[in-house]
Amino acid sequence: MEFAIIGCGTIAQIMHIPNVLEVPDAELAALCDPAENVTDELGKRYNVASERRYSDPERLIDEAAADLDAVIVTTPMQTHADVVERTLTAGLHTLVEKPLAVTPADADRLADVAAQSDATAMVAYNRRFELAYERLADELADVGHIDSVTAYAVDADFSKSLPEIYDLVEPELDAAFIERSTDRRREQCKQAIGTDDDELAAAYDFQLEHVCHDINALRGLFGDVAAVDHVDLVRDGYFGIAHLVFESGERCLLQTGDSERHWHEQFVRIDAPDRTLRLEFDHPFVKYNSATLSVRQGAEETVDCQYSPTREESFKRELERFMACVRGERDVPTPVSEACDDVELIASLFTQSLE
Repeated sequence: MEFAIIGCGTIAQIMHIPNVLEVPDAELAALCDPAENVTDELGKRYNVASERRYSDPERLIDEAAADLDAVIVTTPMQTHADVVERTLTAGLHTLVEKPLAVTPADADRLADVAAQSDATAMVAYNRRFELAYERLADELADVGHIDSVTAYAVDADFSKSLPEIYDLVEPELDAAFIERSTDRRREQCKQAIGTDDDELAAAYDFQLEHVCHDINALRGLFGDVAAVDHVDLVRDGYFGIAHLVFESGERCLLQTGDSERHWHEQFVRIDAPDRTLRLEFDHPFVKYNSATLSVRQGAEETVDCQYSPTREESFKRELERFMACVRGERDVPTPVSEACDDVELIASLFTQSLE
């Protein structure tokens, strides 16, 4: 299966490009990024021909679509709607990094495009492909009643450690290009939540990229959110608490925020009358850093069990599942329609807090 990577930034260099090279039946056929120094260096590093290194997605699609099977879109989120609309319209199977789009309107547009396209469209929520997450879903089948769910996600500054771990190619981009891109992103964030406040728009920017993983992981376990009973945003929106009610009846306390801490903390805790299940995620940018599931249960005596799977990379499992979907062997687990709902829900946390 011939792949192009559109957007060759941090997550593409750490996860997506190496995985395409490692997964059987996947071939890295083209690279696209506005920073030509990045495509040149990565092209040399991974043997991508110079004529298959692009700076413009439009040109890649026009010139190479006939020779490609699929694309992985890892461009900045403010460009997702335009790029994905073009790839799906061109008939290219598309795996797009989360979040699907910045504004609910753009997310809705992509949901319509995906529904009309014959190409497979899947959103890259890699947490859904953690072995421990799948084990939690299996464990929940034996839980008769759930008292409460807690989801907690507080980010550290990952950029401090990445240069020490990975040999990343940093983009060399014109200042005017960066300014235009930043302005476009800021304006989309303002449109998404109906504000003129730059600081609140910046907080939405952070929360959208950050908490969409948790929203989608909860959706995979409990289904759609029927209501948001309470929202409390503090620190200008950079830390928030929300009370979610799922259509299946479960209630979840969601805590999400940014921090200056040195450590990352992200977990889902499920309390039942006779047991507690806790799924804990580790540093999201470190390869083979698997999630862990802990189960404590018993009324008469306490039994503790910890499920620490072998080091299988969730991003690689995600790619393998996407390829199986393209071949028609599996259903898409993270469709565009659900990712659209995720964007709308996160935007609603801000709009509800402004009311």
